[in-house]
Amino acid sequence: MARIEKADRGLSGSLDEIEQKMFVLKIDYEKYFSGLERIEPLRERETLRRFMRDLTDQPMNNSLQRFRYQTLKSRFQSLELYWQRNLVMVERGTHPKMRFRADAKKAHAPEPEAEAPALGAEQIEVLRKRQEAQEREERAYKMVYDRYMEARGKCGQGTDISFDAVREALRKQVRQIKSTYQCEGVKFRVVVEDGKAKVKALPQGVG
Repeated sequence: MARIEKADRGLSGSLDEIEQKMFVLKIDYEKYFSGLERIEPLRERETLRRFMRDLTDQPMNNSLQRFRYQTLKSRFQSLELYWQRNLVMVERGTHPKMRFRADAKKAHAPEPEAEAPALGAEQIEVLRKRQEAQEREERAYKMVYDRYMEARGKCGQGTDISFDAVREALRKQVRQIKSTYQCEGVKFRVVVEDGKAKVKALPQGVG
């Protein structure tokens, strides 16, 4: 009869934390390479690297946990190689995303001494409605984030995930779901499954 290996709860929590930090760090680097953030998240990267290095010295008697750690370690090494390639391109000024932003900025730059045209009442109304829609969207994401963090806290999961990281992940889901289901909107619901808090996305107004 096969021996049942007992899982280390502390180790499981550490592995969960590594996965969360890696997810957030990946988003931070994408924002940096896209030009949305000016500062490279070096401190966060070094913190995660040190955390994983310290975990190497911890005994891992459970084969599933040991396999999970090795998988996370391999994933992080792959991400570091990807980031290093992109950093080289940034230093050389050949990174495609940054070149695109620079070209777009140059193309839309006003001519010297040119005055911006005055906005009409209709254009002002359009801008006002757009701003209100953005504010509603921001409040909705914040509400989902607060509920998600509350649920994670009750489940004993880490709550050191930034609002920006969660918002970017939710926006990505919205784009994917709208593209897949051709729906009008997406509704998010925070649930707890197998003792872990999750955010589920549901398409609304499917055509």
